[in-house]
Amino acid sequence: MAGSSITNFDILKDCLDLELIRDLARLNDDAFRLNLACYLCDLIGGLTPLPTKKHKVILAKELLKKGIEKNRVIELTSISKSTLKRLKNAR
Repeated sequence: MAGSSITNFDILKDCLDLELIRDLARLNDDAFRLNLACYLCDLIGGLTPLPTKKHKVILAKELLKKGIEKNRVIELTSISKSTLKRLKNAR
């Protein structure tokens, strides 16, 4: 379209995963808040200066506290095995 410009809003709107948001809404408030914050950081990470991995480390810490198995934590957060090892040693 001539003369139109794509805004950050348009990019975010097109990237929203509504099925994921519906699944998140079924969680308890704490889990919903944490997962939604991580999802939003992933969405806007390329649009504004934000730490790109800090939210994943916070989510991994919470999952470890809940007793989630380490391979599942890596799968859910996409952190490295060395980061996971550091987190486990710090506890």
